[in-house]
Amino acid sequence: MWSAVLGGLLIAVVIAVALGLVLGPAVPVSSLLATLCGIAGGAFFAGKRASGAGLYHGALVGVGYVVFEGIGLVPTLFQPGGDGFGETVSIIASDALVLGLAALFGRLASPRAVPWSSSDTDRGR
Repeated sequence: MWSAVLGGLLIAVVIAVALGLVLGPAVPVSSLLATLCGIAGGAFFAGKRASGAGLYHGALVGVGYVVFEGIGLVPTLFQPGGDGFGETVSIIASDALVLGLAALFGRLASPRAVPWSSSDTDRGR
């Protein structure tokens, strides 16, 4: 379980940092693109490696990414600015969006992310 999460987190960080460096500050949405691509790639990897809990593994990748954002190792989704209240709202919204996106991509990649019936009678049809 933890190998999928740590691998996904490593992929998310590497993609986000590499895209942030390649795009640089010249592109106005560079941190947004870097974060979205990093989270999507890392959570998808973790969800693919998970045996059936892709949403959970993707969300854990998102939690790790938010921790790294707090430390300052990876780019943030939105650049905080303005007064204290506006900055707080921006950080909370950014972190919630990162967690939701990571959970979504983890769920999409999960091997059992296909519709099923409660009785499993429709298998093979």
